[in-house]
Amino acid sequence: MKRGLYRAQAIILNSFDYGESDRIIAFYTLEHGKIKGIAKGARRSKKRFVGNLEPGSLINLIFFQSGGSELVRVEDVTLVEGFHRLRADIDTLSYGFYLLELTSEMTREGVVLPAVYELLAGMLKMLNDGHGPGVVARFFEIRLLSLAGYMPHLSGCVVCKNDGTDGPVRKFSSEKGGVVCGRCAPGLNSLLPISPSTAGLLSMAARMDADKLARLKPAQSFIEEGERLLYDFIKFQLGRELKTRRFMEKMRAIETRAL
Repeated sequence: MKRGLYRAQAIILNSFDYGESDRIIAFYTLEHGKIKGIAKGARRSKKRFVGNLEPGSLINLIFFQSGGSELVRVEDVTLVEGFHRLRADIDTLSYGFYLLELTSEMTREGVVLPAVYELLAGMLKMLNDGHGPGVVARFFEIRLLSLAGYMPHLSGCVVCKNDGTDGPVRKFSSEKGGVVCGRCAPGLNSLLPISPSTAGLLSMAARMDADKLARLKPAQSFIEEGERLLYDFIKFQLGRELKTRRFMEKMRAIETRAL
């Protein structure tokens, strides 16, 4: 971006305190992709930024790009949608933060992908409206992977390129980047089962906009199977585990012990 004052529609990905009174904030914007900025005096201000810098909030952003820093200067923020119902439940909120962290990790600054902004805004709205968080997360994962250029190979065998009709259940290899057939599976490590129905629905969801994804009602088997293989694939691509996922797994363990 050239030096100057800009306006953008943005979703706050994360923020943290900086110095005695400032905050560093990461945004995903419709117009400029992912950017990071500094909000001077945000922690002292009682009017300027109060309540408008929460992660997951959809905002109208005004910022100044000086050209001499990696951080833009946040001039003004107006809250458009705070997704308050999403924040009323710790489980739903953790899924929301997972979408934010995944967006932050799978995108790069300087790469403008308006569809990523629309996807994130649409999926946060689905969570806020009470859609099942497992369904939302699976659709978000596969669509984001597609948009960011990491789409796994789900039709036929990624190794030998056959049509994958060798059985009702095939295997998924994160290392190879997709489905492998029975002939190519031997010798490969960390394979996960994937049914044709899950592979087909993931392939379809990867091409659909958020408003159309909201109409789909997949079975619980899709949610569980999709979670295992998609997150394994995401971890392989990133080379690490996400903090929000570790938190969600701890929460599940606590809930399981309480039963």
